[in-house]
Amino acid sequence: MISGFPPYLETIFGEHSELQSGMSEASTSGELVKDEEETLLVRTYSPTVSAGEPHRWWKLYRVPLRRRGFAWLGRSRARREGAALRRLAELDLPSVQVHGVAEHRCGPLLCSSLLVTNDCAGGADLRILLRQKELAPARRKKLLEMAGRAARRLHDAGIVHFRMQLRNVLALAPDDSPCWLDAPYACDFRSPAPKWLRAVDLVDLVGAESIATVEDAGTVLIAYADGVPPPISLERLRARTPFAQKLRRIGGYVFAINSGRRIRLTPPQPAT
Repeated sequence: MISGFPPYLETIFGEHSELQSGMSEASTSGELVKDEEETLLVRTYSPTVSAGEPHRWWKLYRVPLRRRGFAWLGRSRARREGAALRRLAELDLPSVQVHGVAEHRCGPLLCSSLLVTNDCAGGADLRILLRQKELAPARRKKLLEMAGRAARRLHDAGIVHFRMQLRNVLALAPDDSPCWLDAPYACDFRSPAPKWLRAVDLVDLVGAESIATVEDAGTVLIAYADGVPPPISLERLRARTPFAQKLRRIGGYVFAINSGRRIRLTPPQPAT
């Protein structure tokens, strides 16, 4: 039995009964994938997957005791991530499907939050794929071009990720089509994203601190630009230091959430 799940969660989005029963199943028979101080990740397997019932991922984001006095000031990780993924789906951007969001509070203090998403069969994140020594050069190029086009499509739709990394993009079988895995800091500008914020995302994706080589970064930029000048040159992208990038990311995020670009979790509209 997997320990760490709270005894009760307040459902923010989804069917309460399904989340409660599913959480019970996950705690007793789920596959433990990660168990760290702030993150518990469990996968459950549906016996009726052939009938359309997907496997699911249960992500419990814990708030350490030392941080609970400040956690109530902001929204929970699960709420932010669930809201962003639902917004991507509304914009017809490929992303994992959100099944439910819930929170566990002790009075006003946030103790943990739960995000439940459907599994993407045959998906592997780009960071894992690009680390494979046996990866053929042609497929490596194809994967990097896919990442560049996916980032461009995200930005053109008005979404700035603010933590865009290769591990956040899944390559789905059989054609290596993209699927966004998580985006807890994403903001929606409701119009094509500003050039300077596009550059912030691209540095996170294939800058010098990523596992991408200079050649990899060039491939991504070419695919992203699609024949027009990219928002940042390859030289500047690879030269940006971690500290300078962190300042730009934090500054951009603060600007976004204080100018009405925060993505909020809204319940689905009833069918008419």
